[in-house]
Amino acid sequence: MLTVLAWSAVARSSGSGWVQAVGALLAAVLATGLLAPAVAAHRLRVSCVACPSDTTAGFPATVRIETNGPARLRPLLPVGEDVSSVGPARGRRQVEMAITPDHRGVIGALAVEIGSSLPFGMVWWVRETVVPLPRPLHVAPRHGTGTERTAAPADTSGEAPPRVTAPSGEPKGVRPYEPGDRRRAVHWPVSAHTASLMVREYEEPTAEPVVLVVDLPADPAAAERYAEQMMGLAADELARGTPVVLSTLEPDGRRVHPVVDTVDLGRRLARAVAPGTAP
Repeated sequence: MLTVLAWSAVARSSGSGWVQAVGALLAAVLATGLLAPAVAAHRLRVSCVACPSDTTAGFPATVRIETNGPARLRPLLPVGEDVSSVGPARGRRQVEMAITPDHRGVIGALAVEIGSSLPFGMVWWVRETVVPLPRPLHVAPRHGTGTERTAAPADTSGEAPPRVTAPSGEPKGVRPYEPGDRRRAVHWPVSAHTASLMVREYEEPTAEPVVLVVDLPADPAAAERYAEQMMGLAADELARGTPVVLSTLEPDGRRVHPVVDTVDLGRRLARAVAPGTAP
């Protein structure tokens, strides 16, 4: 702008037509470079065409964004890394953008800052927009430290090894003898036929499910820590093969249902809300 004013003063004092023409051209270029990006940024359209359905708090998730022109994208909520969609001046183009949610929850849209510097790259004009996701993104809590289960110490005072679990249920077959098996469990006819000790194997009793009632505190930070603890406790039980029944309060009411796996566990805890915030 200072250059245009200086050129205008020179043109007035000299009276030369070519000076005035060059000054007008320079003014037009500067005006275009300063104002055209605002129009380009206003005409930008951004949409999300693909996103994952699950992630964990503190870990990045990649979404695919489509724009109708060159743009600079900056995710605001959740935060992430800046990306640029490059390509021809016209036509749609896609770019992958990484976002990192910092707490659990269900994300249905992204807050994104979009900017353009067309056509000359002299200045950036930006605006904020909300980009809906094609499907909800469930952000599971971090895997906290659950309650450790302690086993009774083995009796090592004698020479006999610890005994295995006593048989229970209906017999389902035979297996080779292992140290610690009861002598009553030895199947003598099969042992005589195979020339090796074989013992009867019984159906194991079905494990009782662990019922976890998750009532989150009202404080968001405390609720996040509590959800992380429940995530660790339930995940440890699932790893042991113990069925887990989770009771959570969701926006549409209380839900008590068995947990299938850790993915289902993360989704349940992502949807959980504190009492008093759900109808």
